Amino acid sequence: MKKKIRLTTEQKNLVESNLSIVYWIIRQDISVNEAVYGLEYDDLYQEGCLWLCHAAATYDAGLAKFPTYAKKVVRNGLLSYCRRMYAEQKYFTQFSPDENGELLNGYPARHQPDTFALCTGTMEALELLASATKDFSGVSKLGTEALALKARGYTTSEIAALCHAPPSHVGAWISRAAQKLRNSPSFLSGLLY
Repeated sequence: MKKKIRLTTEQKNLVESNLSIVYWIIRQDISVNEAVYGLEYDDLYQEGCLWLCHAAATYDAGLAKFPTYAKKVVRNGLLSYCRRMYAEQKYFTQFSPDENGELLNGYPARHQPDTFALCTGTMEALELLASATKDFSGVSKLGTEALALKARGYTTSEIAALCHAPPSHVGAWISRAAQKLRNSPSFLSGLLY
């Protein structure tokens, strides 16, 4: 499902009034696994919302009620997504150092994270986002503020709770901000240094 979906106002209303379908499909049929890339709750919810949009775009009122149809589309879409995420995991190697920083068989870890560099990088990223936020308004501004919270370690669900908005809205804000940041010469020039 790579192509863009254009929804009419009626289709958007169907999606908004049936967002709970995504929640219930994840809760009943999908196994959230924070240890597997792409299978965290936020990722699954976002993917489920995309499938809900796809259901609204392809819905034929003469065949079934929308919730019945949407449940099938979202469930099948999420199951395919999970299979794809698990299949991609075989290409990742994960090392888990013990409390002394040593890996399997007593070999020392070759690269220890530099906490100072990590903190400095985060501070620079936050400063760059703060300067970009001044140039944005509306959804783009909300997105840059959400990105700053992400850089501080907040999850999308936590940001959504802080903003009193659904996680799908936070994801949309971030997407809009990222799109504008990619086209912002002042932001891009700050990345070069």
